Amino acid sequence: MRRMALRPGRVQQIHKREERGIDRSNEPFKIEKFYRRPGLIVVQRPAFEPGYTHHLREIYPHWGIGVSTCLKDGQPVKHPRLRFDHYVDLVKVWEDQEFIYVEDMYVDVLIYERLYYHIIDMEEFGQALFNREMSLAEARRVLENTQRFVDSMKRSRLSYATWKQKYGVHRRHL
Repeated sequence: MRRMALRPGRVQQIHKREERGIDRSNEPFKIEKFYRRPGLIVVQRPAFEPGYTHHLREIYPHWGIGVSTCLKDGQPVKHPRLRFDHYVDLVKVWEDQEFIYVEDMYVDVLIYERLYYHIIDMEEFGQALFNREMSLAEARRVLENTQRFVDSMKRSRLSYATWKQKYGVHRRHL
């Protein structure tokens, strides 16, 4: 079995059969909920900082995105500091026998529900490309996935709930 090289500080590892993972900074974390279905991987873990109780991440490998939502007592809440509703990482996903690997591909989109979105970290993406830390094929895929996701969010009236219903698990093509 061939193992892919992990880019330091970029890859989260989710254990498939145990309630644990390893975050991007190589720190272990406890998984409180984990499930998969075609086109979707869901992981819930304790919050990273005060102001909410849990961090929910819904990963859509087909779209190349991971959508993070802060939860407090089971209900979605705005991030306590940055006030976004959903944080979208552009990602690459692969797996082996033990783990699902979710690599952050630099570009992120902050969703402010029904108001606007904000694309961030393009300078990190550009620097990684300039430093040849990613291939041109990977860079092209990230930019195409970003555009495809943003276009579909606009068609969903900037509502993640609407996007999820129309495009999420059903994988409807644009």
